[in-house]
Amino acid sequence: MRRLAFLLALMVPLAATCQWGCGVKVKAGDKNAFSQALANFENHHYQEASQQMRHVAQRNPKAADPQFWLGMMAVKNGFNTVGIRRYFTKCIELCPQYPNALAHFYMGMILYTDERYDDATTELENYFKIANKTDDATQTAVYDEASAYLHWSQFLAEANLNRTPFDPHRLQGVSTKDNETLPYITADGRRCFFLRQTLVKHPPTFYDRVLEEKQWRLYCSDWKDSAFTRGVELPAPFNRGVPEGSVSLTADGCTLYYSRIENVNGYANSDLYCACWSDANHRWTVEKLGNGINGDRSWESQPSVTPDGSVLYFASNRKGGQGGIDLWRCRRLKNGDWSRPENLGPSVNTMGNEKFPFIHADGHTLYFLSDGWQGFGGYDIYFSDMEDLSGSHPTNLGLPINTEDNEVSFSVMAEGTQAYFSGRISSSRSTDILMFDLYPAARPEPMRFHTLTVTDTLGHPLKAVASTRNGVWRGDKGQLSLMLSSKYDDVLVATADSMLPSIICLKAADVRKGKIPGGIALCPVVPGTVSPLPISFLAGSRLGPEASQVLDAWAAWLIEHPRVHVGIECKKITEAKSVYDYMIKKKLRAERLSYRGGTDIETPQLKVL
Repeated sequence: MRRLAFLLALMVPLAATCQWGCGVKVKAGDKNAFSQALANFENHHYQEASQQMRHVAQRNPKAADPQFWLGMMAVKNGFNTVGIRRYFTKCIELCPQYPNALAHFYMGMILYTDERYDDATTELENYFKIANKTDDATQTAVYDEASAYLHWSQFLAEANLNRTPFDPHRLQGVSTKDNETLPYITADGRRCFFLRQTLVKHPPTFYDRVLEEKQWRLYCSDWKDSAFTRGVELPAPFNRGVPEGSVSLTADGCTLYYSRIENVNGYANSDLYCACWSDANHRWTVEKLGNGINGDRSWESQPSVTPDGSVLYFASNRKGGQGGIDLWRCRRLKNGDWSRPENLGPSVNTMGNEKFPFIHADGHTLYFLSDGWQGFGGYDIYFSDMEDLSGSHPTNLGLPINTEDNEVSFSVMAEGTQAYFSGRISSSRSTDILMFDLYPAARPEPMRFHTLTVTDTLGHPLKAVASTRNGVWRGDKGQLSLMLSSKYDDVLVATADSMLPSIICLKAADVRKGKIPGGIALCPVVPGTVSPLPISFLAGSRLGPEASQVLDAWAAWLIEHPRVHVGIECKKITEAKSVYDYMIKKKLRAERLSYRGGTDIETPQLKVL
């Protein structure tokens, strides 16, 4: 609902009851003319009634009643918006507390159309003060319309009050005189994928002409020195003549998801594809996603994958949604397949359309476009926390980021302070990639890209897995690309087959400063191997605040490796007993655990028995 002017107002019958308001009455000598004008109004002789009432108004310039009835005559006589504005404005000017609710209803419409939402709210509230105390059907007939306008006036008044700074600028290098759209900047901030509209030449025809047309082509730009390059077209298997859409990549940059439109029996079918990069062959290999993700007669597009590759979001008009185009997601299973898609439900989707999901590097903040939630017109940008959707609704990004027009795509850099989208600034003739500083309340959890090397004690790379609160990261050749929170303290757990895990406490302050281990050496699971326990103790040998996260990680690993027995070793036996008791509470069998204290033990540790 946006700028709903007068066309939705009901053309209700109005009893010709005189409303003597504000103590200024029509002069005695004009009462007959006033009554005759009302009689003609009741008999639907609106032009004659208007002429008579204008004459009364001229002779009684301080009386509000003639102005009110002239406004009602303008409503009935072809819905004359000029007259409606003139007469109701004059009526309320002469009598701010005019006793007929309709005067305040139409005045609220005028103010709403003028985008004076605070004043519109006041007038519509005045309408309800009067309408709620009267049995006059002519005044209450517009009750529902007044309720809707009041709701929107309050929403827009608050939005104008909370306008945020917004100063977008072109992303240098990528933005050119050509049109660019649907950008995606990788988690490490080093590459930008986007679509560019370029001139494509076709071979000469029979008439010996070279035909030219503009096509959208997938491009990739690398960060060099202090800016992105102009970019180059992605090689085969991309850009082969079929329309391709936006892309999304995992944190390691090796798995790319995108959409492609192909004509299937006359139907332009958009489906999702996965492209994997091979270092050995230096090329991308593409496969169409299966397991019910793509439908033969449904539209699937605009994929967005979490940095660890565990969850894939996309837009689809498939059956089983809330209505229109909805947002869906599927999860990566242990065998590598994708689960069946699940609808994000009514906390995100509406009976309208939701498009362009973007899951941030934190793995849980989802930005998307919708025309179904309350907004400012067309598609607006919203965001939701996917870790807490119960009873919630998405947050509108607000003015002036959202406008009356359709917004197109929206993404946020990993650190969370800058956002980017495709749009046009006033001085540009082309669509560019634009960036701006995102206001704090709309920022996601700030994340930092980190590369971790996992080896054995001899330095040989391992096929390893590292987990944090924001994801599970895998690397086949000992190199893992992680996204680490620079807002919350965390625990990093690195594991590999036949190796003891390495569990490291990550302080958010250290992540922000880049003081994070770049490499981890794992020890084999053999008797006598010792692994440190990065925990502390408080008075009375009570476990320190970080201990629960560390011990939870150890308990989970031990449950997955039921044959491993460990001894808990601390300087004080009371400290070792505290750890032992905690692990027992985590459902570990007592016979798998032992504990001891000793002055020879410098820091808490676990020993394979």
